[in-house]
Amino acid sequence: MIRQLTSIGLRSKNSLKQTSLAVLLTGSLLAASWAAPVPSAHAASEGVFISKDSYFMLNRASLSSSSLQFSVLFHNGENQTLDFNKYGVRVTDGAGHSYTANLSEKKSGIVNGGQEESFRFYANLPTGENAADLKVDVFRWDYNKSDFMNHLGELPIASVIQDGQLEAPEEIISLRTLDSTLANDASLAFGLGQSVRVTENGKWYMYTQVAAKNLGSSSVKVPAGLLARLVDANGMKYTATVASGADTAILPNQSDTLTLKTLISKGMPTSGLTLEYYYLNQSEDVSLGTLSMNSSLNTVALGVKQSYAGQQDGENVTAKASSSTYSIQADGVHVQTVVTLSNDGDVVAPVPSLAASYQFGDSGSSVSSTDNSTRSGFLAPKETATYYFNATLPTGIDPNAAQLVLWQKAAASTGSTTGSGTTTTTGSTGSGSTAGNSGATTGTTGTTGSTGTTGTTGQQPVAVFVLKGASVAQNGFTTAVDYELGTKLALGSSVVNPNLDVSLIELHAHENDDLGYKTAIAKYKITNNGTSTLALPDLQNELIDNKGNAYTGSRQSAAATQIAPGSSYVVSYSYLLPNKETTEDDSFALNVYDDKSVSEGNVSAGTFKVALQGEETGDTIAIYPFSLKVNDSSIGWTYSGGTYSYVLQLDMDITHEDQVIIDSNFSKIQFEMVDSLGRIVGTQDASLMGTGKLTSGSQRVSISGLKNEQVQTGVIVNMYEVIDTPNGTAKRLLKQFK
Repeated sequence: MIRQLTSIGLRSKNSLKQTSLAVLLTGSLLAASWAAPVPSAHAASEGVFISKDSYFMLNRASLSSSSLQFSVLFHNGENQTLDFNKYGVRVTDGAGHSYTANLSEKKSGIVNGGQEESFRFYANLPTGENAADLKVDVFRWDYNKSDFMNHLGELPIASVIQDGQLEAPEEIISLRTLDSTLANDASLAFGLGQSVRVTENGKWYMYTQVAAKNLGSSSVKVPAGLLARLVDANGMKYTATVASGADTAILPNQSDTLTLKTLISKGMPTSGLTLEYYYLNQSEDVSLGTLSMNSSLNTVALGVKQSYAGQQDGENVTAKASSSTYSIQADGVHVQTVVTLSNDGDVVAPVPSLAASYQFGDSGSSVSSTDNSTRSGFLAPKETATYYFNATLPTGIDPNAAQLVLWQKAAASTGSTTGSGTTTTTGSTGSGSTAGNSGATTGTTGTTGSTGTTGTTGQQPVAVFVLKGASVAQNGFTTAVDYELGTKLALGSSVVNPNLDVSLIELHAHENDDLGYKTAIAKYKITNNGTSTLALPDLQNELIDNKGNAYTGSRQSAAATQIAPGSSYVVSYSYLLPNKETTEDDSFALNVYDDKSVSEGNVSAGTFKVALQGEETGDTIAIYPFSLKVNDSSIGWTYSGGTYSYVLQLDMDITHEDQVIIDSNFSKIQFEMVDSLGRIVGTQDASLMGTGKLTSGSQRVSISGLKNEQVQTGVIVNMYEVIDTPNGTAKRLLKQFK
C-alpha cells in the first residue's frame, strides 16, 4: 500500500496498489545486487502524488560513509506520457542542509501511460550523516519560484533502509574533494570486482579489481591523491598500489577497470575485510568511503565456470578448470590441470595470453607453469580454447590442498603519465539528472593528472581455482579408446595441422635375442587435405603396456620436411621393447602427445588401443605401401675364380597397393645369410624403389667372398625390412628362406 506524504496542492489518497517495479539499470560492476526483484506491493510504503493515479516513491537506498545511493520509482497512472525531466529530487538532512542528487545512469525521462520506471541517483554527503535524518525532496521545476522549485513532498530514507539490506554495490567519491579545479559534477563510482589472494616471489598479495565509472560530464583520470588500502577485522591497514589502469582517461558515463595490488601478511583474516579510499590532508588521513570485500573474495572449484575477469565490456567469456590429475613419482608430485576458456557471448572475443602457477602451503611457495601452444587470436561465439598446465610439486604436497592461479600476461604500466581529459557535455543530463538547484549542467574539461603509486607487473591474476577433487592420473593403457588400423587418428590438440590426417598403417615387432631387446616398427600415413604445402609434423608418441610402462617412438633418421596438397606421405617410427617372454597380450596404448608447448611433461593429444600385428605365415608379405608375393625360392652356392658365393633365387610379384609418396628415406630390404651354427655369413641390401630396386619376376640375391669352411648345408636366409633410426638400425623379420 502507498501512503501519501504531505504535498503542496495535491489531493490525498489512502492506498494504491503498486504494480511490478522496473529493474534498475546500472553500468557498474556488482550493480546486479541493486537489480534484484522487489515485491509487487509494499505495505505502508510512502509516496508523493502528483495526481490521483501518479506518484513518486523510494525503491531502494544505501548509505555509505560519504554518499547516499537511492532509486526513485515514477509511477504513471495516466493515459498519457509523463516526463521526469519536469521534476527533480534532492537530499535534505535534519539540519536543513540540501545536497544535489545526480542521476547515476543514462536513460530517457519519458514514462508511458500505465507504466513505471526506476531512476537511480547518488548524492555526496559529509561524514556522519544518519539515515534517520535524511529525506529525498521531490519537486517540480517552477521558474516563478525564488529557488525555481515547487516542492511536492519528501520521502524518508529510513523507510527503505532496513536491517540486513544489500550492501551498496559502489562507493561514489566526489573528485573535487581532491582537486578543486575540477567540475562540480566530477565524481567516480567505484564498484568491487573479484579479489584473489596469490603468492609471488614468496610473498602474499591481494589483487582486487575495481570498476571506476565516470558519473560526471567530463573525462577524468583517477587522481594521484586518491589512495586505497585494505583494512582487516583487527584494524590492520595494508596500503594498496594500482597495478594497472591508473593512467586511463575515463569518458563520461563510461567505466574502466583498475587493478589494485596489496602486499598482505600470510595470516591476514579475510572475514570482515574492507577496501577504504582516503586522501592525505597534510599528515592526516581523511577517509572518503569504504567497500566491504565479503562478496569480492573469490576462489573457484573444479568444474565450475566463472566469468573471465580480464574481458572487455560486451564480451561474455568464461574460464573453467575442467580437470586436475596427478601422479606421485620419485621426483615429486606431477600434476596437470586443464583450463577451458569459452566464448558464451554473441561477439568475437580475443584469446588472452595465459600462464599459471600452483600455490601451496602458507609459506608463499609456488611453481610456475606455461602452455605455449599456438592458438587463433580470437574466439568466435560458442568456441573454446583449452590450456594445459603441468608442474611438479614437492614430494608430500597434497594436490587437493593446492590452488591454481591463472595469470593474464599484460604490458607493464608506466604509472607516471600526466594528462587531461578533453570530453565535455552540456545541457541537462537524462531524466532528472539536473536534480540539483539549477536546471542545466555545463560540463568542463577535466584536468586531473594521475601519477599514482602504480605497480609495474608483467601479468595479473584473473582466477584462482581450488584443486580439491583432483584425481590420480590413470595410465594411458586404461584410458585408450578403440582404434581400427588404417583409420584417422582423432588427435585432440594442436600437434597436427587441421588440414592433415594421420593414420597408423602398420605395427610390427621383431625379436633381437642377441641384442637384449625387440623392436616395434610403426608406419604412419599423413595426408594433406589442404590447398597449400604444409610442414610434415614430427609426431611425439609412445607405446604404453598394460603395466603403465611407456616406450618412446623414434622417428626414422631422415624424412621429408614438407607435404604437398592432395598427397600422402609415409613416415616410420621404431620402439625399443623389452625382450621378455611372449605373452597372450600384445596390446598397447598408442599415446600421441605434445611436449613442446608446455613447460614440463607433455599433453596427450589422443590415446588409442593398438596391438602388434602377427607376422605373415603365407607367401604374401606386406611392407606398406607394397605387397610382395613370393611364388618360388631356392638357395644354392656357386664357385668361380676361387670364390664361393651363396645364391638366393626368388620369383616374386611386387604391387604398389597405395599411391603414397615414398622417397630415399623409405625402409630398405636386407637379406641376411645365417649358417647352421647361427652365425651371420653375410648380408645383401636391396630396395623397393630407385636404381636396382626389386621388381616383379625373377630375383637373384648373392653373397660372395665366402671361405671354404663357410660353405655348408643348412643355410637360412632371413629377409628383413630395415629402417634407420636415431637409436640405430631397426629391423623387422619378413620371411625366412631355407
